[in-house]
Amino acid sequence: MKPIVSPPSIVQQRAWEAAYMLREYFPDRLPLEHRVYVEVVYRIGPDGIGWHEIARMFVLYGQHVEVRV
Repeated sequence: MKPIVSPPSIVQQRAWEAAYMLREYFPDRLPLEHRVYVEVVYRIGPDGIGWHEIARMFVLYGQHVEVRV
């Protein structure tokens, strides 16, 4: 199902960057299921990320890197 409003590209880019950072610099902080999800989002690429992936990446980044997003 296509969303009524597509995510702005800058928001997609930031979520993908969160996936990249978690994958490259903080994999030891992630449980296995989160590592798998991060890898999936990373491989989708910024242009394919939807609202659900964006929201989840920002939550995961905030939880595991312990910074405010």
